[in-house]
Amino acid sequence: MTEAFGFSLPTTVLLLNIGIVSFIGIICLIGYFKTRRWQRIFSTTLTGVLLVVFIFLFIIFPLSNNIRVDDNGVILNALPFGNKTIALNSAEIAGIIDWQESRDFEPTLKTNGASTGSYKVGWFKLRNGSKAFLMTARSKVFVFKSEDIYYLISPDELEKFSQAVFSRSQSL
Repeated sequence: MTEAFGFSLPTTVLLLNIGIVSFIGIICLIGYFKTRRWQRIFSTTLTGVLLVVFIFLFIIFPLSNNIRVDDNGVILNALPFGNKTIALNSAEIAGIIDWQESRDFEPTLKTNGASTGSYKVGWFKLRNGSKAFLMTARSKVFVFKSEDIYYLISPDELEKFSQAVFSRSQSL
């Protein structure tokens, strides 16, 4: 049986993303109405493509991110940074930590990810020098380690997620 856990964008991040997409949309409209002939085609095509890319990167992908726990492991859907599956039978499970208290797990360098305030999704380098995949909107996270990669996950229902992971890992 698969349990799904939501991963919501913080309201401030969602509003910022909508603002960025709206700004690009306004630029696209201005380019269409203020240019003539071939310049109109060029500017509208360029900003239109940019608008579509930004809609996917800033609205569709973040809203489609989710976390699932099934009998095989934890499945992370974090587009465009990848889909990851953590096999519970081979993962070291640390449990819930707060990186503000346990500073070794604090992300210090974004290598391929998105980060706005406490919202962090993608690949990061931790203070302890390890490579990590994060999916969080707060400093309190659930920590796994698999194949020298740390996974710091914080779904909306962190305690329920923790219970699901521990119950599945004990049944293996």
